[in-house]
Amino acid sequence: MVVAATALELNCAMDLDVDQPKTLIKELHGVGQIPTTYRLLELIERGQPDILIQIGIAGSFSNDLKLGEAVVVETDYLADMGVEENGKFISVFDMKLTDPNTYPFNEKKLSNPHSDLLEKVGLKKVAGITVNQITTSKNQIDYYQTAYNPSIESMEGGAFHFCCLMKKIPFVQIRAISNRIGERDKSKWEMEKSLHALQNTLNMFLKNI
Repeated sequence: MVVAATALELNCAMDLDVDQPKTLIKELHGVGQIPTTYRLLELIERGQPDILIQIGIAGSFSNDLKLGEAVVVETDYLADMGVEENGKFISVFDMKLTDPNTYPFNEKKLSNPHSDLLEKVGLKKVAGITVNQITTSKNQIDYYQTAYNPSIESMEGGAFHFCCLMKKIPFVQIRAISNRIGERDKSKWEMEKSLHALQNTLNMFLKNI
């Protein structure tokens, strides 16, 4: 099953298929962590897939990643759960409200344990953060980079990892870099190039599994 937040992203899978006897299902889960969680659980309950693949665009913290480049997410963090006090953000883990090692978390991370699938994607493995609000302020960017050292940011990846880990379904999150974090001038984004990279990567991955 291939899932994505928006129709624009899911369209990357629309002309793709798999050889029999495999079946490729394509579904939208919506934008943000809550819609993603609800829809994924609904889809899983309807009929548990053998593998879940999430595709989408992402912003990059790293200048080492080129705009339009596709990556596979090895670890993801739910980065904006917490409180801001005296100009400083404190996570629920640091507040001791949640154990950073209670499953499916491992040292605050939501890690993909399926190394064989990550290798079959054939892309650079990165760490991502998931937030409900797209990051634009320098203070928030500095905090995320210090706290998590992520390469990318999305609004759904961590929720996807969480659901797949809890339901024990093999999974892969594939993202393509559309923009730099903090860049709001969309004329500088590489949407078309990113979507093309997603389609090519997904096509090759489906042939390898």
